Amino acid sequence: MRFFFLLVVIGAIAVGSLWAAQFDQGFLVINREYQYRIILRLGRPIAEMTEAGPYRGIRIPFIDEVQVFDKRLQYLNAAANEIEINNNERLIVDYFIVWQIESPLDFRRSFPGGIDSAGELIQQRAGSLVGAAIGNLSMSELLGRSQALESLAKDATEQLQQEGVRVVDVRINRTELPLKSENATFEQMREQRRAISREKRAIGEREAREVRARADREARELLASARADAEVLRGEGDAESARIYAAAYNKDVEFYAFVRSLEAYRKALGNNTTLVVPSDHEFFRYLNLKPAQPAR
Repeated sequence: MRFFFLLVVIGAIAVGSLWAAQFDQGFLVINREYQYRIILRLGRPIAEMTEAGPYRGIRIPFIDEVQVFDKRLQYLNAAANEIEINNNERLIVDYFIVWQIESPLDFRRSFPGGIDSAGELIQQRAGSLVGAAIGNLSMSELLGRSQALESLAKDATEQLQQEGVRVVDVRINRTELPLKSENATFEQMREQRRAISREKRAIGEREAREVRARADREARELLASARADAEVLRGEGDAESARIYAAAYNKDVEFYAFVRSLEAYRKALGNNTTLVVPSDHEFFRYLNLKPAQPAR
């Protein structure tokens, strides 16, 4: 019976210790995988827990204190700043920082106020690096996210390493022109676009003139070639016609002369036509005209 009671007491103590460990109370200290824990005895750190699992020593209640730090990534949206870049242009730059605690002991020593107080220093250090990096860039390089911005996280980590902080990433979120510079910049952009449009229009007009001139020249060449071909064909046709006429004439000279005379009569003797020629004129050879008899 006493043994059973002893087991119950031991079990109750174990359960109570585990329950108290959930609230960092009691003899047992258990660290979670997303946290850091530092055990302080009379205000001085005696243990640093960076891995998940129980503390191998024994915590003395009411004497030892447990401080917890978040191991996960922290997001810091920095306030927008007006920064002067190359060519004396000013921009409003908004950026964000992703960081995490790397050494809880160094972090506790540097930032007794915790994460909130750390954010101010991290923003100050990273902001100076962002301003220095952007100040040497032109507008096009900045908008193209120059390679100079890729080393911001590494440089910020080097500056904050003694504070137990590791900067994972620093990125430009947006860039805007100050209100007083927007109108001038937009007008400059409009004028640049007008200049480009004028240049494109001039190029188009010049090319159009060249195309029209080339088309006119080709048209004249085609017409000249066509006329030349027509003259050649016309000459060949006339020659062929003359050859045919000659061949026909040689076959029956008298019949050819008769046909040509009839064609001449048809063209020369129309309605109300009067000809005054001798009756024996060659023109009337095939009409067989007789001299008019005198009236009785």
